[in-house]
Amino acid sequence: MPHTIQKIMSRHPHSVFVADPLTGAYQKMRTLKVRHLPVVDGQGRIVGILSDRDFQRVMQRERLSDTEENYHFDVRDTVENVMSWPVKMIACSLSIKEAARLMLTEKLSALVVTSDELRPVGIVTTDDFLRYISERPPEDFERTLSSGVLWSHP
Repeated sequence: MPHTIQKIMSRHPHSVFVADPLTGAYQKMRTLKVRHLPVVDGQGRIVGILSDRDFQRVMQRERLSDTEENYHFDVRDTVENVMSWPVKMIACSLSIKEAARLMLTEKLSALVVTSDELRPVGIVTTDDFLRYISERPPEDFERTLSSGVLWSHP
């Protein structure tokens, strides 16, 4: 039986409210050291996703020195103004392989795992897939070639 996405997803992801100021959301992302935050409405349902790329798109940079920069956002900007939507949502029952295919096909770096009520219960990112692969035993990467020779990827 194939493993489901629950095996590798980050559970109970931190989220931001759709009307939150962008500056606060940016600080939250930096404090948590994550690159994606699900965006929820007043009922806690997923309405979008905020990524580091979204911030890069609207960020104003000020170079202070050769090694230091200052970042700001328009104080009127809220999460809703820059979030990505519609967001790709998946169920906990989706297989790891199907989720990987979806991310490759859609060129996504994250998928939000939702409950039946469309509330975020997890998030899976490219980092989660890399961690999963890196923790696999070496024999998972060995296969027998048609010549009968065992081949192992370094």
